[in-house]
Amino acid sequence: MSTGHMGRRTVLHAAPRTRPANRGRRPLSPGRAARRPPRRRRWYRRPGFWVGLLLVFVLVSLTIGGAIVYAVATVPLPSALDTTPTVVLDTRGREIGELYAEATREDVELDQVPEHTRQAVLAAEDAQFYEHQGVSLPGIVRAAVRNVRSGEVRQGGSTISQQYVKTITGDTDQTAMRKAREAVLAMKLEREVSKDQILEWYLNTIYFGRGAYGIQAAARAYFDKNVGELTPAESALLAGFIPAPSASDPVDNPERASERYGYVIDQLLAQEWIDRGDAADLRARPPEVTKRAKRRSGTAPFFMDMVEQELAERLGTAQAYRGLTVKTTLNLRMQRAAERIYKERFDQLRAELRAQDTDVKVPTGALVSLDPSNGAIRALVGGRRYARDQYNLATGGPDRLGRQPGSTFKPWALAAWIADGKSPESRLPGPATMTFSAEQSGDPTGWEVSNYGSAGYGSVTLREATWKSINTVYAQVALDVGPSAIASLAEDAGIASTLDPNPSIVLGAEEVTPLDLAAAYNTLASGGVAHTPQTISEVRRDGDVIYEPSTDGRRVLDTDVAWTTVDVLRGVIDSGTGTAAQIGRPAAGKTGTTQNAADAWFAGLTPDLTTVTWMGYRDSNEPMPGSPTGGGFPAELWAEYMTEALANTEPHDFPEPTGDLEIVGEVAPAPTTPPEPEPEPEPEPSQPPPEPEPEPEPEPEPSGPDPDAGQQDGPDGDPPEGPPDGDPPGDPPADGPDDQEPNADAAQGVGEARLADSPPDGNPPHDDTA
Repeated sequence: MSTGHMGRRTVLHAAPRTRPANRGRRPLSPGRAARRPPRRRRWYRRPGFWVGLLLVFVLVSLTIGGAIVYAVATVPLPSALDTTPTVVLDTRGREIGELYAEATREDVELDQVPEHTRQAVLAAEDAQFYEHQGVSLPGIVRAAVRNVRSGEVRQGGSTISQQYVKTITGDTDQTAMRKAREAVLAMKLEREVSKDQILEWYLNTIYFGRGAYGIQAAARAYFDKNVGELTPAESALLAGFIPAPSASDPVDNPERASERYGYVIDQLLAQEWIDRGDAADLRARPPEVTKRAKRRSGTAPFFMDMVEQELAERLGTAQAYRGLTVKTTLNLRMQRAAERIYKERFDQLRAELRAQDTDVKVPTGALVSLDPSNGAIRALVGGRRYARDQYNLATGGPDRLGRQPGSTFKPWALAAWIADGKSPESRLPGPATMTFSAEQSGDPTGWEVSNYGSAGYGSVTLREATWKSINTVYAQVALDVGPSAIASLAEDAGIASTLDPNPSIVLGAEEVTPLDLAAAYNTLASGGVAHTPQTISEVRRDGDVIYEPSTDGRRVLDTDVAWTTVDVLRGVIDSGTGTAAQIGRPAAGKTGTTQNAADAWFAGLTPDLTTVTWMGYRDSNEPMPGSPTGGGFPAELWAEYMTEALANTEPHDFPEPTGDLEIVGEVAPAPTTPPEPEPEPEPEPSQPPPEPEPEPEPEPEPSGPDPDAGQQDGPDGDPPEGPPDGDPPGDPPADGPDDQEPNADAAQGVGEARLADSPPDGNPPHDDTA
């Protein structure tokens, strides 16, 4: 449409439609910005998608991997079981010996195995063996439930087929992949071989302990008979060994063996293979096994037992005798020196004692030597007669039974005192006797402490009290720092047994093993870094390393605290109770003698080696003849061994402490004359242990020179080469008591302490007995 002027057109456009603001919506509040509706996440950005995809990938991989394993794997045969002896080497690669099976593996046919023997094994390990196809999911669930309820691993979930595969392949990897391979092979085994054939192979190859592979070898090793002669009770006992053979041997662990025996009887009853009357008869008459025959001779038999035990713990007992190469921490030259000197000394002591009394019980002893840098056991002698009972006195036997350490425990009170910022130059009174109230000691009846021979001293520094091993001074130190601090520090340093934090801990009332005490002193020698004692450096199979323990240490003491403690202990050897341990190079140590000379110890260290020696009776607190002290025979044995062990090692000194410590009390002047040594009996236990066994006649000592004599040491203190030809340990040496003229002056005690009368000058000599 046009209006107005000709030739000019005006076009009218409709105005755009506008929507009223916020129509149909809640009005926006002031300052409130309009929000866009949230976008929906794309499917590939959701976490659940990737988790599901990962699970699918894993399942597909396992399926494909299992199929490949199934396709290419062959059924393992019993002939593939490698029982080649395991070779054990020292730290420089020299052969110490071999670990081998006690009984030769001998295959038997299934019908030669009594039915009750087969039933016992099936009841113990796989009652549904004839029902599953190689893997039993219900069995895995049942085993898990039973283990959770009991709080320990009482039953495994592997079938007999899986166990057989694991035994033959020797694969001990604790991984899901290993279990998957094992399951696949077990299923293939079940498809290709009959159930009876699998059971026969299993019974001929499974490990029963004592180096016995197979039921026939086990019957010979434990009962000295053939498998066909096994009784139902003997069969049940052997079946109980299978999950943990070494830990179930009745000779070493009767409680564990009895528990497993009862478990097998319960399972036989549950499967209705025996009735309640049979079960009662079996429980009433458990079988007896034969004692283990002598297995080793020559060098380091006790140490070899420790190697075998660690292999069993780390790799499984069945792997210990299967062609491994084990490099250990032992220094063969030091070990031979320890065994020879130990035998000579104890033979000498035996001769002297028997010359006076032919019926006298001759003490035994132990020696442990550790490397401060890593805790490696360089030498270990666990007793005089390995062939008699294989009881390792250095470790306390299978139950780790210790002995009271006497005053060798005082350094942990000293270290706690120094860690508290107090100086060893601090003075304390050293009267003959001190009585502490119940409030002071924490003992409802109070606590009375006396020095050896009732010897009294005047005001002395803690340093001098350490040299003279003054009990009343150390009782005050214990109550000052607290028994708990002493116990905690000692445990951190290397004492494996649990210590009761009572005041008498400072006098050595708590029992420890020589190995534990050596580990604790080794912590001082390393400047406060604790290392677990090591027996094995590495284990190889077919050239590949399959086990290599860590040698990392852990700091438990400040460096200055450790070196200050060592500096004080140097005086024990220089001029205190341990002068017999002087070896012409920097060394520190402490003597210890328990009540009535039932135990005598010397614990000493150099920058390169820590060694503990002990003498006494294995199962008795009976006084030793001649009342030897820690400063006598044990210190002399220590000195002779250390002199030879370190003969080719350049002497060097301990680091100097630099700590700034508070001196409590008056500073003591330096002694004008060096004090002489003195002993220290410890508290007697409440119940006397049984008498020691009579001592057997000594075995003939091998003759011939040491092939390493006169050779120069390599980097670790060994000669460059030389064949091992160690001597077996022998019997004990004469000791010389250490004498000390105590100061007669008594000083005022601490708090409510009551002082006993001090003896006059010229008291009888006193040793380091606590």
